[in-house]
Amino acid sequence: MSQSIRPSNQSAGTDRVWKWIDQSDEPQLIPETWADNGGREDDDDTDEQYFAVEVRTGLQLEYRTNERGQATGVAARERPAIQTLFVTADGGRAVVVESQAAGNGETVRPLSDWSAVIARRKGHGETIDADQRDKYRAAVRDLYGEEAED
Repeated sequence: MSQSIRPSNQSAGTDRVWKWIDQSDEPQLIPETWADNGGREDDDDTDEQYFAVEVRTGLQLEYRTNERGQATGVAARERPAIQTLFVTADGGRAVVVESQAAGNGETVRPLSDWSAVIARRKGHGETIDADQRDKYRAAVRDLYGEEAED
């Protein structure tokens, strides 16, 4: 089970942090409806597009923090969340973005402000292993078609 930590809002003078709790056995290819209906971030000459291809479902748990900023105690609240893998059209670079989601326990979907295509500075993200690039390139082509070729 993977975890990540990110700062939360302060409430009543208490610092809080959200921790990601993975509830997925394996990442899943995003549904076509997510690719079709998700937002598109604008890019410019210094940016390149990253396309959502895989998602992991989980929870974000909110904890109070101690003076060192570390999570303490038991979770104060929880909310559904997703981690989305975004890759470049050539399958060469990737970023993972964690975001809130809506769900009822059986199904999880992104919130209405979720973007299927994001823009990041050229060269941003992690390099994908050469043996995985064809798989991601094909996923982008299948989900986004001509949009990925622009």
